[in-house]
Amino acid sequence: MASAGGIVDTHLHLWDPRRLTYPWHQFMPEHLARPYLIDDFRVASAGLDIDAMVFIECFAQSGQSEPEVRFIEEQVAHDPRIKAIVMYAPVEEGEALTPYLEYMRATTPLLRGVRRALNFERDPEYIVSPAFIEGVRLLERFDLSFEISVGSAQLPYVARFAEQVPGVRLVLDHCGKPAISKNDLASWSAQIRDIASHPNVTCKLSDLPSEIGRQWTEAQIRPYIDAVVDAFGFERLIYGGDWPVCTIAMDLPEWKTALDRCFAGVDGVALDRFYRNNAIDLYRLDLPPA
Repeated sequence: MASAGGIVDTHLHLWDPRRLTYPWHQFMPEHLARPYLIDDFRVASAGLDIDAMVFIECFAQSGQSEPEVRFIEEQVAHDPRIKAIVMYAPVEEGEALTPYLEYMRATTPLLRGVRRALNFERDPEYIVSPAFIEGVRLLERFDLSFEISVGSAQLPYVARFAEQVPGVRLVLDHCGKPAISKNDLASWSAQIRDIASHPNVTCKLSDLPSEIGRQWTEAQIRPYIDAVVDAFGFERLIYGGDWPVCTIAMDLPEWKTALDRCFAGVDGVALDRFYRNNAIDLYRLDLPPA
């Protein structure tokens, strides 16, 4: 059964290398190194009933966090469906980050959260370092969520991290980026269950095919989808497109079609939560629930 309301896409990237610097582009497929603007997203998402989007920071060069936010605010003028912004902030600065958070919260009406990606950190335990924990705890004071962007090396420490920041709304991006091509289902599933035991964590079901590549099949990703549904339930699961990074493996309609097939027979209330209502609550969006 299809959701009764339009989709909230909780993971939209937009970038413009003519204005900002994205060092990670050098490690990605060449097609990602060009500008991706909101007009491009409208083309890429044609045919999908998307009511709102949440912008997620794009690993811009250090010092470009505020310029990235202001760039996105310009994009909002072209498409007001961008209802929330999750910005970069160096949370490892701990309490010293307070003035910056105060400033950004006061000057950015759409600010709803912070992401500090850990995928490229050499120390897998960085997420549980005292300064990092201190900085994330600050977010509760500003009513901001924290997006957990980790790879398989850091995933074993996420449950311990969540336990230490119980007052902060946490979002696990991309289901923790399982190493699907390495068939890590058993170990990943155990870690996911540990993370899901913390009620402040929501899982973002997004971009699993990119962990495989263009040759992905629904049979490969279905056990991972089933596992996050079992662990989090539809009460703590949200939809994300991860455009344009997802184009490594698929386009947005392909992802939606695959999910609809996986969720055939799921009742409409659960699908409304997944595709819309949970995101409205989590990111405090100005939208009616389905």
